[in-house]
Order: sequence, then structure tokens, then C-alpha cells
Amino acid sequence: MKTGYKILFACIITCIATAFTTVYIMEHDVAHILYSSEKVMCKDRAEPDENGCCPGETYTDMGDQGWNCCPNIGGDCFPPIVK
Repeated sequence: MKTGYKILFACIITCIATAFTTVYIMEHDVAHILYSSEKVMCKDRAEPDENGCCPGETYTDMGDQGWNCCPNIGGDCFPPIVK
């Protein structure tokens, strides 16, 4: 019976260590990716217009979804690029 408790204890310690490691990685690596100072650009390294839309997109009022950039030839709309 003592062996069962040792295995259970080892599993619990492993779970706790894994959880803390995951949180640490998420806080540091993902935050760096999301908030990096790299400038966001459109395809072909074009700059977004004054509304934050790329060439070939139209700034469109989508009602309760707010203003988005929609491709002129159809497709999914996306939030404007914030400079």
C-alpha cells in the first residue's frame, strides 16, 4: 500500500511542477510575442492606411462587431491594424 501512495505523491508533484512551468512559459513567451515592438505590416510589407486597413481592403461598419477591414474581393474581415 505504501508503494501506491509513493506513486500518487510523485504524480501530484509532477502535475504541480508542470502547471507552474506552463504558467511561467505562457506569461513570459506569449506576452513577448503579443507585445513585441515589431511593427505590424500588411502583405508585401505594405503599410496600412489611416484606418488601419491594408491595400485591397475597405474600412467597413459591421454594426455590433464595430469597424473592420474587409477584402474588396470577398473573404473574412479583420480588425484594423493599430499603429
